[in-house]
Amino acid sequence: MTRRFGLPGRLSWIVVAAFLAAAPPGESAEDQAAVRAILEETRAELKMPGLRAAVRFPDGRVVRAAVGLADREADIPLDDSVRMPGGSTGKTFVAALTMLLVEDGVLSLDDPASKWLGDRGGGPGDREWSRRLPNADDIRVRHLLSHSAGLGDYPGTMRFRIRMVWRAIRRGGRFEPEELIGFIDRKQLYPVGRGYAYTDAGYLVLGKVIEAATGRAYYDLLRERILEPHGLDEIGLQDRSVLPDIAPGYTMGARNLREDGTMKFDPSSEWTGGGLTTNPTMLVRFYGALAEGRIVQPASLAEMLAGGWPDPATPDRHYGFGLFVHDGGASFGHGGMWPGYRTHVRHYAESGITVAVQTNRDGRLDMQAVVDRIGSSVEP
Repeated sequence: MTRRFGLPGRLSWIVVAAFLAAAPPGESAEDQAAVRAILEETRAELKMPGLRAAVRFPDGRVVRAAVGLADREADIPLDDSVRMPGGSTGKTFVAALTMLLVEDGVLSLDDPASKWLGDRGGGPGDREWSRRLPNADDIRVRHLLSHSAGLGDYPGTMRFRIRMVWRAIRRGGRFEPEELIGFIDRKQLYPVGRGYAYTDAGYLVLGKVIEAATGRAYYDLLRERILEPHGLDEIGLQDRSVLPDIAPGYTMGARNLREDGTMKFDPSSEWTGGGLTTNPTMLVRFYGALAEGRIVQPASLAEMLAGGWPDPATPDRHYGFGLFVHDGGASFGHGGMWPGYRTHVRHYAESGITVAVQTNRDGRLDMQAVVDRIGSSVEP
């Protein structure tokens, strides 16, 4: 159930009135005021340093609002454009790029991962780690896209935690994709295609498939095929240890950025598990373009929505290809978490509205409820 926060009537009117005349040109003052009121209320209730949102309408208009602080120590207000790590929202970009390669005939959804990660997958090193994967001979590209390959994940393993603590003490050290994949259990969780288990490691395997099939670096392909053609110029690549131009995040009240700009977990390690810094405006523009058939062909989007393993216990939702899909595609989106940050984006097919929210704190936050409330508060 979506939680309804109780904003006092007088405060609600003050918030709305203050922003009816303050919306930038082209933005609806009423919609911006409604969004900002929800953000103010939610930020206070959930004790967030800052909170922001963007709403994209079917005609391309984008309404933005930001409340609170980007940097508590420096007392810097949060704005609409500063970047934050988007966490797993980056998986939708990976999936879209994969579908473009399928459209090009470079990849097939039914290609075995071993086709690209065996003898042709980059030499003996790649062959060694890929052969240790559970279900190594049976995994197809479609299974990696939909978390249905029977693979486990690395964050909860003792080996990863010990290694991460050691590297945090030593202040740095990037994990290579093969290293993170190597932390997962060698025992299958279920037969290929007959279950679902969310796994960052599986998307790292997919990234290795993409690079082996194309002979190109993933980030170069993403920039050339999606970011630059669609004007997503405020999306940054997590291809370095110190991320430029980002707001600090907070974990249990503690700032996540050290004085030298590094984090406890090197952000370049995330790669195709997410691997992008962004803001809500960029997310709604990307999702809007995806929904309207401007990123991949409509048939490819239909595959992204229909793919995956349907869990009989949750017939109203499933994971497609890089998307959480609700009610057969009535809405679809993705959440993201990086230490110190939470992000969520969702597109509503009937109204054509896309909503994204982002905060610079982590923890148990129902960001989807915030997105749903904003989506129901504006008129297309």
